Amino acid sequence: MDDAKAKSATERYEACRVIDEGCSRAMAACVDMIDAVSAIGVRNELHAVRDALQRLHAAAAATHDQAARTRMN
Repeated sequence: MDDAKAKSATERYEACRVIDEGCSRAMAACVDMIDAVSAIGVRNELHAVRDALQRLHAAAAATHDQAARTRMN
């Protein structure tokens, strides 16, 4: 593997790791907030945010795995 390809895979790997960690923290915060805010009517909005974060998290995890495989080759 040439250096440019290895660097690109490493950068994608690290970016996905950061996204993964951020999504995990944000989803945990959403779960904590859902119960606290149900009384003010934003429960559905927080569920929507959590669902979007879960999709982003899944995409980042898949890209992370692909970048990891690319780095190994």
